[in-house]
Amino acid sequence: MDKPLRNIARSIFVVKEKAFLTPHYIRITFKMSDEQVNLFQNMRSGNNNKIYIPSETAIYFTDYDEPIWNSDFFMAVRTYTTRNIDFINKTLQIDFVAHGDNGPASKWAENAKSGDFLGIAMKESQKPLVPSAENYFIVGDCTAIPVISAILETLPSSANAMLLLEVNSYRDVLILNTKANLNVKGIYNSSPLDGSKLAEECIDLLANEKQQYVFAAAEFETIRKIRKHLKEELQLERDRFHAVSYWKRGSSEEESNQERQKQRME
Repeated sequence: MDKPLRNIARSIFVVKEKAFLTPHYIRITFKMSDEQVNLFQNMRSGNNNKIYIPSETAIYFTDYDEPIWNSDFFMAVRTYTTRNIDFINKTLQIDFVAHGDNGPASKWAENAKSGDFLGIAMKESQKPLVPSAENYFIVGDCTAIPVISAILETLPSSANAMLLLEVNSYRDVLILNTKANLNVKGIYNSSPLDGSKLAEECIDLLANEKQQYVFAAAEFETIRKIRKHLKEELQLERDRFHAVSYWKRGSSEEESNQERQKQRME
């Protein structure tokens, strides 16, 4: 039975359809039952979720007071962005970066088909994805595209946004929807596991930009450099930027999670 845990909703979702938006970008659309619509009614697009990747043919929910699912029934837990949750059409979408079998989430997404299932948990949050501002500087790698897309969709026509985005190739450029005045600069990096120049390019662009709010999401070392620049060189107040790492080069999520959590507290 689906049960709320404090302000957390969790349920088993069934795949409705799968689409390759680009050669390295997969969108999975899940069905939502009436019960799931009610259970997740206070969740919103752009917020983080936890996906529970099944190892067998079922996912087992623990008792109400137990904090996690039984590890015998899922292979891994990963953090993703809820790309879209549509209560009218009863669908929930999560986008995955496709990089073969290099990671359980990517492997699951590349092999997913209609009728497959995934465990999804989300925390209730009414907090805006970004605070209100006139000008935004947004930077991210391919893992940040879902949250960046959601952010752009919330910006009003009065806002200006400079976007620096790293993708695998020109074939991985997505159409972004926003009412804001958007200026996009792309970086192509066919081997992100081998390194990135995103931080250096970001720092160069920031020298010529007078933005009110900076949002950055990318690999651990990239964010470390950007965060250091924002705090020490630009001396931005903490409420004028948000810099978060979604992964660490050379490490699994389990291995890098503690370091990334520490980084977010700095």
